[in-house]
Amino acid sequence: MEYRKFKADHIFTGREILHDDNVLITDATGLVVGIMDIADAGDGIEIFEGMLSPGFINCHCHLELSHLKGYIPEQTGLVDFILKIVNERHFEEQIILQAIENAENEMLQNGIVAVGDICNNTLTIPQKLKRRLRYHNFIEASGFPPSVATMRFQRSADLYRSYKENFQNSTIVPHAPYSVSPEIFQLINDLPDNQLLTIHNQETTAEDELFKTGKGDFLRLYEKMGIDISFFKPGGKSSLQTWWPYFNKKQSIILVHNVTTSATDLAF
Repeated sequence: MEYRKFKADHIFTGREILHDDNVLITDATGLVVGIMDIADAGDGIEIFEGMLSPGFINCHCHLELSHLKGYIPEQTGLVDFILKIVNERHFEEQIILQAIENAENEMLQNGIVAVGDICNNTLTIPQKLKRRLRYHNFIEASGFPPSVATMRFQRSADLYRSYKENFQNSTIVPHAPYSVSPEIFQLINDLPDNQLLTIHNQETTAEDELFKTGKGDFLRLYEKMGIDISFFKPGGKSSLQTWWPYFNKKQSIILVHNVTTSATDLAF
């Protein structure tokens, strides 16, 4: 069997940092075989400056929105950001596909080897089929009014099937508490083999305000988008404490943002 031998100023094992008297050994395919003392490693050692490290995981990515990089003004607040995304994300397909490729190249150059990617369309599939990175595809489901739950979940399920034809690592997930009805949460919870989930959680104080009091900046979002929320009754609890109980199948859940998550939420 052929081996490759790598030495650097430091080797990070994922648990500890080793110094320059160690050599990382892989087989010809790049599979790590072990780490040994340089005195026992023999000849043919490839030497690098810096640190050898396991590949990084980007656990929250919107690859399909790469064309919007630098397009949306900063510091406008979440509601205006969402309105920009919803209303201005539609570019020529070739521009979107090129931006997707550029973004994947950037991830590779920065040492990323695996990605949790949010999906609302199929535009990233051609790039992902090149198998340069390992992806888990998080197919988003959204729809705040209960009346649209069945239709919106079916749309997500159709997209999910498109991904599952090519990638086993795909699940249907809720977009955010302020955009997902209890009915959709229940449909996601009951979906078989749907164990790895993610959700945009407590991204702004307005999110908790909505669920505690029924007031705040999200009312402007619903008004601008023509969404009738007369059905909604605030429960007096934080966002996280409102949606968390919907999941009871021992799922693994990646909470993203958590800007306003409190000690009480963590204890909950």
